[in-house]
Amino acid sequence: MQQPAPNDPSQVGHYRAVALLGSGGMGRVYLGLDPSGSPAAVKVVRAEYAYDPGFRERFARELELARRVHGNYTPRVLAADTTGQTPWLATEYVMGPSLQDLVQDTGPLPEQSVRFMGRGIAQALERVHATGLVHRDLKPGNVMVSAAGPQVIDFGIASAMEDLPGGEEEKIIGTPGYMAPEAVHGDGTGSAADVFALGGVLVHALTGRGPFGDGHPSAVLYRIGNLEPDLDGVPAPLRGIITACLEKDPARRPNAAQVLQALGGPTAPAASAAAWLPPAAAARIDGVAQEYRDAVRSAPVSEGKGSFGGRLLIAGAATVGLAMVAGIGVWAARDAGLVAGDPSGAAPAAEESAPQRETCDPSEHLAPEFQEAANEEMTAPNDDGGMFYTGFSNDGEVLAVSGSGGVALWDWRGQEELALIETEIPDPYGQPYFSPDDCLLAYPSDDGAHVYSLESGEHTVLSEGYEVKSLAFSPDGSRLIVGNYDTTVNSAVLVYDLETGEAVTTYTADGSTVDAVALSPDGEHIAAQGALDTATVWNAESGEVVASAEDVPRLNSRALNFTDEETLLYPDVNGVHRQNVVSDREESTSFLAEDLDEDVVLFDYRYSLEADRLYATYLPSDYDAERGFMKVWEYSTGEELTAEADEGFLWEISVHPQGEVIIGVPASGSGMWVVDATELRIVDQLH
Repeated sequence: MQQPAPNDPSQVGHYRAVALLGSGGMGRVYLGLDPSGSPAAVKVVRAEYAYDPGFRERFARELELARRVHGNYTPRVLAADTTGQTPWLATEYVMGPSLQDLVQDTGPLPEQSVRFMGRGIAQALERVHATGLVHRDLKPGNVMVSAAGPQVIDFGIASAMEDLPGGEEEKIIGTPGYMAPEAVHGDGTGSAADVFALGGVLVHALTGRGPFGDGHPSAVLYRIGNLEPDLDGVPAPLRGIITACLEKDPARRPNAAQVLQALGGPTAPAASAAAWLPPAAAARIDGVAQEYRDAVRSAPVSEGKGSFGGRLLIAGAATVGLAMVAGIGVWAARDAGLVAGDPSGAAPAAEESAPQRETCDPSEHLAPEFQEAANEEMTAPNDDGGMFYTGFSNDGEVLAVSGSGGVALWDWRGQEELALIETEIPDPYGQPYFSPDDCLLAYPSDDGAHVYSLESGEHTVLSEGYEVKSLAFSPDGSRLIVGNYDTTVNSAVLVYDLETGEAVTTYTADGSTVDAVALSPDGEHIAAQGALDTATVWNAESGEVVASAEDVPRLNSRALNFTDEETLLYPDVNGVHRQNVVSDREESTSFLAEDLDEDVVLFDYRYSLEADRLYATYLPSDYDAERGFMKVWEYSTGEELTAEADEGFLWEISVHPQGEVIIGVPASGSGMWVVDATELRIVDQLH
């Protein structure tokens, strides 16, 4: 359970949002209190779905069906608004963790606990199927565990996700480890697919793993379609019904009612957690109840700011999203922190955590799934032919290359692809950044700041649901500075604690939106470039503005650079300015190109401390790269070192941390050149 971010609403309908419970592909979910103080899980749909009339129609239809399935083991829909500017709904709040989190935190459950849980889930599915609904994403993350028993969530809007714009991959409903073979083969799904998933959920509860193992989704899906389930650790009395649930042929599986009878028949809710759970699991549920009480006690009194209740949206509400991936449900309180996530927002399976290191070797300390996805030859992950972006690791040995298909890690010296993070990154986002210890990799995108642990594969999204153009790690790697590029967000610069995932500090830039952010090497000053062509520098601790500049052209996410604790570089149309922004604000120097053609302006620049060089590239307004060129200055003296004849214009330059080489894409847009950082001569070619 986390404090709401500064750009989250304080009021949704008649519910006061007092804590953030979760987020995912369709938006964000809050712990809400109604005027009487009763709790609810309140979910707000992302704007991109809110603007789709077809989605709204399906959302309303499935919501009406969901209202009919309330029972002992399915949360009740309390309120909803499907016609307002931003749809939302509220369901009963389940005071307990998900089965995924419970097993991860306290270990597998004993046979009698799982039998009771299975009876409750089967009862819920029987009722759901009787209304004509199919869950289609039953998994441990969608089974909440309360003192009274299991609660099945996130059903009812699965069909609302169909026919949304996007490729076929975007329309897949389900989680790989629990998808039925017919879903894997694209043959459609029905109630039998839910029974298959139920078998997988019971295996996970008993063993702490799914019946078809972990790993890359494609490997798991292959096992589901072709191999028998791994039932080691499943007690003999439950093995028969679980095996029947996991039959490849849907026609041979029992229905939910038959599963219920095989497990012992209908059962009433338990009187307490201790009545059906082992002590550690019961204590975990009690812990969630305490988190709830703490959140309610610490919640400020609402004055209605940011309300969605039937009026115009304000203060960032227009793009607040819903954490549901495919349905109506209830989110439990989650421990704060960076959490591994599949695209649906599920918690990670229980597994041995990656070692804690002071520094990582990004050529070796890599998650197996990233290594397995690597291409045999270095391949820029931009199959659509769009732009790709690069960035060196801090040790200078690995080059990250991002494009529409994800982020590849290259051994640029040995010309070998080491790893590939397969994900979709819309153009023009994705500039990759390594953390100071080379253990994390982050990039900005249109739905937040994505952060990956390279060794464990864990993935989180900060400032989720908001467009992010820029980011920077703090010098000690404990925090991430995020520049929101969203006109509805008042706090345009947010500082996130990477251990808790919470926004701990915010700053407001002129024009709200931010193109670039930078942090001084000592972490004492933060700079941002706003949409009104201004640059602002704050004291990071006090939030006081210590310097500002106007008429700063907007280049890209790396347009601001601190070269030491007091000196900031920022762009000019003809070059780069260097200014002391702390102790002597009159101290400044300009690196400007002279005699430029009227239509030629600065395109990009990079600074290298080790090489003592400042590199700037120039382009005409029509982006004719054949007319583009590079200028080079010695940074310490300001002397121009540009050769009369050089290798020409380079797109998207990255400078080696030790000043050894620069890497960029030539004017032709084909391949990459490795260029000596001092002599500016080609020493190698990549890709």
